[in-house]
Amino acid sequence: MTDTDTNTQQPGYKGGWIQEFLVALVFLTRLPMQLNFSFDISALKSACRAFPLIGLIVGGLSGTVFLLSVIAGFPEVIAALLAIGAQILITGALHEDAIGDIADGFGGGTNREKKLEIMKDSRVGTYAVVILVLIVLLKAASLTSFPDPVTVFSVLVVCAATSRGMMGWGLFLMQPAREDGLGKQSGKPELITVLWLTILSVVIAVLVLGPYVGAVALLAGMVGAAITGLVAQRQVGGQTGDVLGGIQQVSELFSILACLLVLA
Repeated sequence: MTDTDTNTQQPGYKGGWIQEFLVALVFLTRLPMQLNFSFDISALKSACRAFPLIGLIVGGLSGTVFLLSVIAGFPEVIAALLAIGAQILITGALHEDAIGDIADGFGGGTNREKKLEIMKDSRVGTYAVVILVLIVLLKAASLTSFPDPVTVFSVLVVCAATSRGMMGWGLFLMQPAREDGLGKQSGKPELITVLWLTILSVVIAVLVLGPYVGAVALLAGMVGAAITGLVAQRQVGGQTGDVLGGIQQVSELFSILACLLVLA
């Protein structure tokens, strides 16, 4: 891991694709990293263009777990759960925690301030448990319904990559809901940054799934991200770190379900 300066970026951080990729990797995964530069959270506003590449790694690793599990002789439902578990392990349940916080906050809060307060609470409520179980079951059931394990691998790669790209668009399009949140501290990405992450998302989707299925995955992910963003805007007036994580989870689920409709 890296030392972070909570005020200004240290001279060691200069940006560019390599450092931005490493910053994104540190923020979005729990993979062991030893960096030779320091950075603060404001690096995210440029590093988010590498988010699809981090998704490519997460999806590739979880897809590999699925393939190896099937080869080892496990039933596909077990392989699917192991793949989902691998994603959770790799990311430290970062996005699952976020969607759980959103569910508790939006479901249990009576006003904007109360919703934001609940979202910051580390305790897990009924709404969080229900939504997490539902998401895991829907993902597992979907993954077992594809025609072959290689297709599952491809779907996991694309949906993990494109859904993380949607988080960058959330930072760009939505105002921070609180002054002390991740969204406020990281800052708003420039248009060129979100265009880069969009290009990466499109290239990954098309190369891995082909133009038609790739486009379906992308459009479904956009719909899921847009719905989550609109709900968050209505509920708390903008984005937080939890909202961005929720965008990833819903976008990924929508993409997987859409791929299932055209490939099963």
